[in-house]
Amino acid sequence: MKINLWYSKSMQQWRWTLCEEFKNGVTHTEQHSGQQEDLRHAMDDVANTVEYILDQKHKYKYSGEK
Repeated sequence: MKINLWYSKSMQQWRWTLCEEFKNGVTHTEQHSGQQEDLRHAMDDVANTVEYILDQKHKYKYSGEK
């Protein structure tokens, strides 16, 4: 998982992107992004997104889907 976080002076916002690559026989790339004026809110968004992705991986892994 790769997370980029930066501050845009022109927009006066913290911006972030998150890229996750799954390799289970077939490569699948998933990307998420967001922006917030407050750093703490941006970091909360990133944490919530990571938790969501991990939860989805866990559900997929134990659902028996291939």
